[in-house]
Amino acid sequence: MSLISAEVVNILFNAIPHSQNQYDSLSNNALTRGIDLYTNSDFAGAVKEFRRAIGLSPFSDNAAKAYDYMARGYLMADNADAAIKTYEEAIRAYPARDTFRISLGDIYYKQGLLPEAEVQYAAAVKLNSESPDSRYGLGQVYLNSGKYSEAETEFKKVVSLSPRSSIGYYGLGQTYRQSGEFNDAITQLEKAISLDSSFDRGTLELGYTYADMGDTDSANDLADTLSAKWSSLASNLTDYIYEITTPQFLAVYSTNSFRDYLGPGTAVASLDSTLEAPQSEKSFTMRFAFNKSMDTDSIQNPFNWWISRASGISAGGAYNWGQTIPDTEATIVAIPAAVLYDPDAFSADVTFKVAQNATKDATIDPSHIMFRFNGKDAYGKAMDLTADEYSGITQIV
Repeated sequence: MSLISAEVVNILFNAIPHSQNQYDSLSNNALTRGIDLYTNSDFAGAVKEFRRAIGLSPFSDNAAKAYDYMARGYLMADNADAAIKTYEEAIRAYPARDTFRISLGDIYYKQGLLPEAEVQYAAAVKLNSESPDSRYGLGQVYLNSGKYSEAETEFKKVVSLSPRSSIGYYGLGQTYRQSGEFNDAITQLEKAISLDSSFDRGTLELGYTYADMGDTDSANDLADTLSAKWSSLASNLTDYIYEITTPQFLAVYSTNSFRDYLGPGTAVASLDSTLEAPQSEKSFTMRFAFNKSMDTDSIQNPFNWWISRASGISAGGAYNWGQTIPDTEATIVAIPAAVLYDPDAFSADVTFKVAQNATKDATIDPSHIMFRFNGKDAYGKAMDLTADEYSGITQIV
């Protein structure tokens, strides 16, 4: 048997790197074709090329890029499960790269899988503690989990790592707003916007903050600002302002001549001719117009309404101007006989009864009959306590 010469061995050994270079070149070609297909929205074809690029050079930069593009292609094709599996495969191949962890965390976050997202972002932070992206993602998970202190810590680190970027200040603004520290939220959000005047999310969040504070004028001004360039965001803000606005009585009037401007000692019989008969009764209806859409069940539940004689605690004085109420005074039934809500007009018709006594001399003080509603609007928001009562003398209070 003849032995292989040293020269032949050297030739064979030196040929190996050249073969790998060829594989790398083929991998790069496949990656390039895949990117072209990805750009043209041929995601199925792109995935095949990315797979080829990975197979030809499994642990190269080409393969890393192929994994990322392939996952993004799956996301563009609305296949999040395949994207997750692709990033998990990439993490096994490149365990020291934080970017794949961040991308996987982003998918979980968008799906609302906060514990899973937290695991990935936290792992990315361990791999690269100087990355503002991983800390920002982790901060968002903490924020949406109600862990405001932890979120604040992460966003402050983002600011220290990228002081000229808006995102850290934006995250702090979000955190302070959700924890009710509105003035601090405004400071941070204004800083974010000052660094990037086109930072639409910052303007939107600032509008939300003003709305939460009850400063609807400032919130509406920001909605106008957004409408010039970002009409969808302006719509989001105006919808939120509407939603967050507390429900109020806008106007109240009788639909069948209950004259609530009449004062103490008004003869019940004078309200309607049917009340001239002894022990007769008459149904009257007051229409309450609201400033926004209300919850139908809440409105039409009679027990959410209360009809009473004014106590005098509010402006307008007490029933009968605080004088002794005669025995002939008509009784006021606290719960209305019926309530009907018109969702198109945002109005409720509240029906109640007034009765005559046996001696036909019953009296009443219509101007000091107080109507109160303690239900909710269509968004579950309780009535504004400054506009949830009405009487003829005080109007809306």
